[in-house]
Amino acid sequence: MGMFSRKKILKLYLNGEITDSTSKFSGDNSLQKLKSSLLEVNRTNKDDYKGILLKINSPGGAAATSEEIAKLVLNLRKKVPVVSSIGDSACSGAYMVAAASNYIFANTMSWTGSIGVIMVLPNYQELSKKFGVAFKTIKSGKMKDLGSPFREMTPDEENYLETLVKQAHEEFINFIKLTRPNATNLEELADGRVLDARTALENNLIDKLGTEDDALTFLMTEILHGDRKDFSITDTTPKPGFLKRLLDMSAPITIKLELPNNFRQFQ
Repeated sequence: MGMFSRKKILKLYLNGEITDSTSKFSGDNSLQKLKSSLLEVNRTNKDDYKGILLKINSPGGAAATSEEIAKLVLNLRKKVPVVSSIGDSACSGAYMVAAASNYIFANTMSWTGSIGVIMVLPNYQELSKKFGVAFKTIKSGKMKDLGSPFREMTPDEENYLETLVKQAHEEFINFIKLTRPNATNLEELADGRVLDARTALENNLIDKLGTEDDALTFLMTEILHGDRKDFSITDTTPKPGFLKRLLDMSAPITIKLELPNNFRQFQ
């Protein structure tokens, strides 16, 4: 079979923290590249891709952005089979993205799960007192400065934020129930804990233990019913800058909330 008649597979990447925008210091637009590729294939698939391999190595991050990418993958898998391959980690919002695919592979030493939501609000009140700095807030409603780091939170505010977090957590769990209907012990495991790959497999949160190459072979042979020689791979390898690589090496699995740009993040 000639090279130009081979069936096409698109290889996409979800690397590093999922943020609501690209940092001007990162020199990296891999998240935007992923989103634009997913949108393009969802709209037209003008390149006639027969399958998608999604390589994930991410601790998660911003809730709304994670949900947006996951829903793009979920819509795409109705048209083109999507197989996710988890590298070191696909936790939190990154696991949501993986769960949206048709099939999930993970290495035996991969970490995944961390199905939960976290909100971290700093309080600089004592620091302000120490340096003699005072802040006067003029607001249109009692909740307008919700989460202000310069005063104590009221019980009503804390209850309200807890409600928001619980609602987001419920949305996360419902999405996993939709995309992974055979998952077991989900209510117990969806408490934010990180899971090793074997535990995830035992509870049907992933489908198989295997490498990226195993995932690619499965896509070609078991889903698309062909041989390796029948396919060509379009690889969209991201090229992050040095600072981006340095930051990703130290990225925690628990992502702190940064106000005011982010309000809730999956943990």
